[in-house]
Amino acid sequence: MSTKHIDLGARPVVAIRGVKKNFGETIVLRGIDLDVHRGEVVTIIGPSGSGKTTLLRCINLLEVYDEGSVQIDGVEVGYREEGGERVLRSERELAPIRAETGMVFQLFYLFPHLTAMQNVTLGLMKVRGMAKDEAESVATGWLARVGLKDRMHHLPAQLSGGQQQRVGIARAVAMGPKVLLLDEITSALDPSLVGEVLAVVRSLAEEGRTMIIVTHEMAFARNVSDRVVRMDHGVIVANGPPAEVLNDAS
Repeated sequence: MSTKHIDLGARPVVAIRGVKKNFGETIVLRGIDLDVHRGEVVTIIGPSGSGKTTLLRCINLLEVYDEGSVQIDGVEVGYREEGGERVLRSERELAPIRAETGMVFQLFYLFPHLTAMQNVTLGLMKVRGMAKDEAESVATGWLARVGLKDRMHHLPAQLSGGQQQRVGIARAVAMGPKVLLLDEITSALDPSLVGEVLAVVRSLAEEGRTMIIVTHEMAFARNVSDRVVRMDHGVIVANGPPAEVLNDAS
């Protein structure tokens, strides 16, 4: 897709090894291995039920993985070693680790009683410890960047779906995460609003942000990705350049 340099010899930003996840008797992830390097855009495709979203949610422990390892910049996300045993991290331990991943969801999950500005500043103040003035300055910059300079003081109910999703993107990026996780961010949108959201993501990709994207938008995957991963039945069945993987899938 691009001519940007990605150092494949450096330590990956995201390193996934042998990750397994079951929901009761249902096996969802069957031992996933995947590296994502700094500045790389990796798109995950595959049929519904293949494990794409579950894998994304395991990266920041919104789903607890049963076996294996997920590391963000060398730090194990879900567990720590204690007396030779693997112990699930507490929420307090997890919070600063999780803050290194910015997640944008299929559904917008904005706080309905807060304005766009307040939705973005909340995490900056609560998690990053910024003063209100500094947080508002950062939020203003990002809301302007995603085309919402004139909507900063609107409540979510006063925004279109595409505008709400752009607030979600601004909220995630403003936190300065090491990796952005985007989960089917256009699937709940009216088709006429999809383009405005994908344009924002494309601009973030072009400036070298590390992203893992789950999407059904094949043309977008082809244009924005450095690498495409195809999953099926909880395993990775293809992993390579967009043209190669998408041509095989078609």
